[in-house]
Amino acid sequence: MNCRIKEAADRLLEMFETGKMPEAIARTMIRRESGDNRPCDEWSLGNQILMIAQGTMDARGFKQWNEVGRYVRKGAKAIHILGPVTKTVKKVDGESEEAINRVLILGFRSIPVFRYEDTDGDVLVRPDYKPVEYPPLWEAAERLGFDVKYEPGNGGCWGSFHIRTGDITLHTHDPKTFYHELAHAVHGTFAELKGGQDPTQEIVAETTSAVLLQLQGVAGYERHNFDYVRSYCRGKEPGQVVKAVMSVLSDVEKIITIILDAAGSKAAA
Repeated sequence: MNCRIKEAADRLLEMFETGKMPEAIARTMIRRESGDNRPCDEWSLGNQILMIAQGTMDARGFKQWNEVGRYVRKGAKAIHILGPVTKTVKKVDGESEEAINRVLILGFRSIPVFRYEDTDGDVLVRPDYKPVEYPPLWEAAERLGFDVKYEPGNGGCWGSFHIRTGDITLHTHDPKTFYHELAHAVHGTFAELKGGQDPTQEIVAETTSAVLLQLQGVAGYERHNFDYVRSYCRGKEPGQVVKAVMSVLSDVEKIITIILDAAGSKAAA
């Protein structure tokens, strides 16, 4: 293993095993600015992921686009999200004997919506959520061909990598999440990734993020890294976390080497 990468990994493993880590820094999610409202902001996380996987950050129905002065192009194909089919029933509360309305979900129906990219009309001006200063190694994502977007978060997740489009979406300016999602993207260049939260893939991505932070001399995320990896381990003890990390170090080193080479800051042997 490359000497610099090994030293950073060894420091990380020692902290994980002993529990001696710097005080965890507070993480922050990007807040939506006043007036920046889209229908999709109220969708479920699953529907938002379906939308982003179709290569857009804004999708709406015909009337919703018309309301903001945009119109669906002739021949444009809709993408589909899922809406619940509900039924309201009255149930008598056993203690108060009062009738209570309860909403039951009977199933889901497909709802057609259209991407911003498939509409014409008035330009929708949105706030720029990019950070004032990009995290170190940012240029690696650009040179490797990954499109990175910053968007406000809804508390559902910190970021995501979309296997189908190769896009990275970040809901925080923290470098930890950028490195985690970039690791997923690079991992997919030499391994076939599974959809969803695959434990091994998540451990690879988070370990890569943790080692890159060590290489950059950025402290304060170690506890976050540890807790994230532990959540995907069968055993929750420090020893099990270390064992899980060691089992993926080969892929981690390969990912980090690709990133450092792309950024033009190759680690010295």
